[in-house]
Amino acid sequence: MTSRTMTIQTNFSAGALAPHLAARTDVAAYAQGGAELTNVLGLPHGGVTLRGGLARFAEIPEGGDRARLLRFEFSTDQVYLLVVRPFAIDVYLPDGTRAASVATPYGAAEVAALAWTQSLDTLILVHPDHAPAKLVRQGSHAAWSLADIVLANVPKHDFGSGAEPVWSASRGWPRSVFLHQGRLYFGGSRARPQTIWGSRANGFFDFASSNDALDDEAVEITLDNDRVCAVQQLYALDALFAFTSGGLFARDAEAVVTPANFTFRRSSEVPTAAARPAEVDGSVLFIRADDGGHNTVYEVVYDYETQSHRAEDVALLAGHLMRRPVDMAARLGNESDSANHLFVVNGDDGTVAVLNSRKSQRMTGWTLLATGGRIVRVAVVGGVPYFLVRREIAGAARWFVERLDPAFRLDAAVRLAADAPLDVWDGLDAFEGATVDLVGDGAPLGAATVTGGRVETPYPVASLEVGFAFDWAVETMPVVTGGDGVGGGRHRVTRAAIRLHRAAGVRVNGRAVCARRFGDTLLDALPEPVTGVRTVRFLGWSGGREGGGATVRLTGSSRLPATILSVISEVAQ
Repeated sequence: MTSRTMTIQTNFSAGALAPHLAARTDVAAYAQGGAELTNVLGLPHGGVTLRGGLARFAEIPEGGDRARLLRFEFSTDQVYLLVVRPFAIDVYLPDGTRAASVATPYGAAEVAALAWTQSLDTLILVHPDHAPAKLVRQGSHAAWSLADIVLANVPKHDFGSGAEPVWSASRGWPRSVFLHQGRLYFGGSRARPQTIWGSRANGFFDFASSNDALDDEAVEITLDNDRVCAVQQLYALDALFAFTSGGLFARDAEAVVTPANFTFRRSSEVPTAAARPAEVDGSVLFIRADDGGHNTVYEVVYDYETQSHRAEDVALLAGHLMRRPVDMAARLGNESDSANHLFVVNGDDGTVAVLNSRKSQRMTGWTLLATGGRIVRVAVVGGVPYFLVRREIAGAARWFVERLDPAFRLDAAVRLAADAPLDVWDGLDAFEGATVDLVGDGAPLGAATVTGGRVETPYPVASLEVGFAFDWAVETMPVVTGGDGVGGGRHRVTRAAIRLHRAAGVRVNGRAVCARRFGDTLLDALPEPVTGVRTVRFLGWSGGREGGGATVRLTGSSRLPATILSVISEVAQ
């Protein structure tokens, strides 16, 4: 006799769950996670929404394959995206204007090893093969300068032939840097990889010390351990952290730094990659070094029982989304969007794993961002995520900076406008020879091939977005019905009720739930988005065989909006 049960998934706050969790119905995250969450972002309330498009910001004419993206924020209304490429730093305004370009000594093989920290209008840059330098904004968008830092009272060390400066062309220069509590800290060098140096208090570039060891004098420590602990990065939050190849070291930030008490405690043996850590939702996160273990993202947490810090795998339930991460940046919630998102670039396939974190609501879940190109770097400037993307356009490899923008529907997108509706649009030379997708006046217009820098639309429109559409998918974990095994053996989903918010073009297990109906609505207009519950009934048996479990899978195209709040499944067994 057929029995029917209801399963209710009220949110997706646990994010995408690894395939190995298909049998772990006892884990609380199972009822709040998904088998797939691609090209959607987690909402702070628990639902998921279609990510915005990637709007074209700038094209990198040369050196894009070795470039990096840096944030420079001088004030709340003066922010810049820095594109560091071989032998140059390009300064971009938020509107995409390149305001300045500064020559640098960093070659193609050296850009990846740069580390930095900022104080007001000065960005301090370090590289193990170059003297520390400072990039200074000199009073306007177009006026910038880069020069070596003049360091006073450089520490000395006996390398075997008498005392000599600890930093030099022959001994190497600092590889990491951070500003904390009125001191400038340098971490590691080629000759002293495990040493951390701190400047005098309120004297960033002065490393003076004496036998008196006065409280405001420079400080120094070498991280001794039973393994090599080369300092990769320095960062400070509730403690001053040293991220090393041999683990995490921490120093309580509440203790005043003096030469007499400058000590660190090893908190974790997890080796750290050279990528810059990120801060999100009150925690510092870092990428584990690719040392033969699982290359993933760890969070530094404080253990009140042991009164120390430790590192925890923050992607434990979504390990399949960690595909050799190489870069990351965080976007913190603001008045218009309260979600905290961490963007982690995967080196293996150019996707981005996105963490939605709202600890106060017990929400920590991952989704996946994928595009038709390959994302290689990320930075967040002024609350806006920027990505460096490699794209094949008409058979040629090109490099673009693109920003994640909820107002766009396409990737690599540009938007054109006219005073009066047009059906022929030019100015698209950057897409020459490519087949692109079109969205006109908010409605999908299909695809067209750019010829002579032009495309033709099916009918005149006043605004046109040109780029590449992408697909999205939201799939529940296999439904749990009891009985023998996960999913209770042979069963099927007979009905699904989906709660939507301003969604159009959604398909559930292949069936449309927001399809346009014939009537007075014009077919060349954007379908009216649906808010509320839509129910779909299914025929036939599917899923549940050999304990596999049936799922509810929602799909759609970026051409139309979609926000999924909850899924209710009726299961026959």
